[in-house]
Amino acid sequence: MKNKLLAALWTAALGSTSVWAQGMWFPHEVAGRKADMKAVGMKMSTSAIYSSEGGGLNESVVHFGGFCTGEVISSKGLVLTNHHCGYDAIQSHSSIEDNLLEHGFWAKSYAEEKPNPGLFVDFVLRTEDVTLAVQSLIAKGQEPGEAMKDVAAAQPKPDASWIHNVKPIFAGNRYVLTSARRYPDVRLVGAPPSAVGKYGSDTDNWVWPRHTGDFSLFRVYTAPDGSPAEYSSSNVPMNVAKPLAISLRGVEEGDFTLIYGFPGRTDSYMPVSEVQQQLKTMLPTRVAMRHEVLRTWDSAMRVDPMVKIQYASKYASVANGWKKWIGQIEGMAEVSGVDTLAAREARVAAFSPQGLAVIQRFGEQNDALMDARWTALYYQELIPRWELATWSRLTSAYLKAVAMGDNLDKPRAALRELYKDWNPELDRRAAQRLIAAWNANSEVEHAESDLLSFTDPKVSGSVPALPADGASWEAFDAAAKSHPALGLSANLREEYSALMGELSAAETEYQSGMKDWMAVQLAYAASTNKQIAADANSTLRVAYGRAGGFSPTDGMRYTTHTTADGVLAKYRPGDYEFDLPEAYRTKLEAKDYGPYTLSNGELPVCFLAANHTSGGNSGSPAFNDRGELIGLNFDRVWEGTMSDFYFTPQRCRNIMVDIRYVLWVVDRYAGADRLIQEMNIVR
Repeated sequence: MKNKLLAALWTAALGSTSVWAQGMWFPHEVAGRKADMKAVGMKMSTSAIYSSEGGGLNESVVHFGGFCTGEVISSKGLVLTNHHCGYDAIQSHSSIEDNLLEHGFWAKSYAEEKPNPGLFVDFVLRTEDVTLAVQSLIAKGQEPGEAMKDVAAAQPKPDASWIHNVKPIFAGNRYVLTSARRYPDVRLVGAPPSAVGKYGSDTDNWVWPRHTGDFSLFRVYTAPDGSPAEYSSSNVPMNVAKPLAISLRGVEEGDFTLIYGFPGRTDSYMPVSEVQQQLKTMLPTRVAMRHEVLRTWDSAMRVDPMVKIQYASKYASVANGWKKWIGQIEGMAEVSGVDTLAAREARVAAFSPQGLAVIQRFGEQNDALMDARWTALYYQELIPRWELATWSRLTSAYLKAVAMGDNLDKPRAALRELYKDWNPELDRRAAQRLIAAWNANSEVEHAESDLLSFTDPKVSGSVPALPADGASWEAFDAAAKSHPALGLSANLREEYSALMGELSAAETEYQSGMKDWMAVQLAYAASTNKQIAADANSTLRVAYGRAGGFSPTDGMRYTTHTTADGVLAKYRPGDYEFDLPEAYRTKLEAKDYGPYTLSNGELPVCFLAANHTSGGNSGSPAFNDRGELIGLNFDRVWEGTMSDFYFTPQRCRNIMVDIRYVLWVVDRYAGADRLIQEMNIVR
């Protein structure tokens, strides 16, 4: 009854949610959000989340490699992040004889934990608004970039591990300083098989219900004195005074949730004319272009196992954006997002004569930029997808190295990597469809008289084969020099560069208006006593909301949790997306769940909440109202991916691995008791 009441109250509250509800807050702003966070259900103090004096949750959250988020979950520097964030590291330690991606990996001792050159974690210890300091230097004649560097350089730096960085927010109206320490010795500790860590793969990407155990474990090592240090056999596990507490209590619908992490980019304040341009023209064009590629690849992958191996990763990469953009288009339509944004824009613009002028100018500029932006989009979709163009680029670089007498190891390795997963006939068909779609919708004149001529089977079919290992490259060199596609990449890129050069000045002028428009929005928010959050820019942020599902369409309801029953229901032997290791499946079928269950005895796998997240939040810790770890963020639902420019708790949901599923895998499946014993688990 309690849960139903909370859900009903939450649903009722959504109807009055402000369009300003999106929020990725800097840690130093959290104290100003106290009343709102308490109203949503937070019980901890805001100083427990962040304090300039130290001791906040931020001290256990790390920027993992500069591209993901992680969190420290033991006093010995154990870091939890997503499987897909650790994927490259896991892959680098894999071989045919010892395939960690396929079989998983669980170090049985510190000595077995695997170093990863180049991988680091940053601990953000302080964030601060330094707008006045930067603006004072700008007023003295410095360029903004120079002023930001000088303010960062003026910060105390006890040793070389400290990194101070100033970034502009609100289109350059304000500036924020981030101070962090970098630890460069990060070792792989544990990872489930990819069949668990990537369960559902492409089919389930951006989709609910989700059953992916997307996690991996690493450890931070330091010098014996505790200071950050490059890898050394004498380094020791990091001594952490206050690792995160891990809760087995879980989360129920309507409960407070908080996400800490490094979201990459959002565009919450762009003019509505640009939003409409994206939804009506740009995104549909991208979707249509990628659909041509995906349907071409898919038809071949279904009948040829070798093609499936070659193109599985490429398919996933292309499909990722394709599915996300479909979700943005349909999601905005479902919640009348453009109408809501337009109403907000009208109110803000009317607040100031400057606002009205800027908005009118934006509309005119967007109209003027439309054709060039649209054409650039076609280049952006064609050039990376056309592997013959990639061959042209890599081969040209290789032949240049030959002519210059340079070392040939890298350019030859790059060509071998391309050839390994390239089917020229399939590539030809995909490119033919892309170019046909382009020609049907664009008036662009190409330096090449007819791009379709390069999709002639005689062209793609005559690409010279690479020599066997150890054999001479002379025959390849001679054939490549005379191949008609050798200059394809250079010509395409020359056309694209020329177009972008023409666009550059207009886009710069357009962006200059964003500072004025953002200033009006900030003034309007202040006049209504509203605090608004800056767009994501890969700096440490806090987002909060409530756990719970939603109704994406009439007659359908997404529940808060998925369970192990759903994992078994999706199981398909031999399918690369939904197969399971036999030992893993047997464990689930036995229902030996231990203490890691829901109140009904089922094993939770993933759960939903309305926290504002974006790329870069992969691996972010999910906390309950007491600041205890309850999950690990890894995705969003595709119906709510429009949160990059319009967040609404009615529809936007982030997807998290339930921490109890993580613990079950580590404990009951992997038997890695040494790791469980390190953790501070609360019941």
